[in-house]
Amino acid sequence: MTHSLDLGPESGVNTTLATLRALDRPAARLAPGDPLVPGVFLDFDPEARITAEVESRPGRLFSARFTVTGPARWMALHIKLGDIDLSDRMLLGLACRSAAPESTTFRPCMRNGTAGGFTDLFFRKTAIAYAEPSLHLDALMVEEHPDLAIAAPWRELVLFFRPETGAIDLQDLRLFTI
Repeated sequence: MTHSLDLGPESGVNTTLATLRALDRPAARLAPGDPLVPGVFLDFDPEARITAEVESRPGRLFSARFTVTGPARWMALHIKLGDIDLSDRMLLGLACRSAAPESTTFRPCMRNGTAGGFTDLFFRKTAIAYAEPSLHLDALMVEEHPDLAIAAPWRELVLFFRPETGAIDLQDLRLFTI
């Protein structure tokens, strides 16, 4: 009998996201860097005045209401992937279901740690959240991106939200590799 179970390098982060989907957290302010669950946190432009009220209910990742006062360059969700090895993979992809009271966009990005800092590799498509839940799928071909094909001391999936007052409901998010 042959066993063909291959959990893949993304199984750890998908387990972290499953923990977040099981979380029951009432709406409360979340400071930059404070974890929703270990390895998942929001971060904001330190020169901007941004606040976030975040709620998580079982079966969904979280809902966030952002208040941005004045100019801001960025605000983002960071999901730590550790030293995930993609060297023997063809694709790294993500599937994300989201909604928002008013249409908004966000940009998924792979952040790869380096000896001197990091490099960002954005997925090809911009995700759009509408009033009705929508699904965003995108993938990167590992061989086309040297930063993915080699080992990195750490990696993160980063979702860059529009740096403006608004709200988003991230209902589900999963990574996959082939």
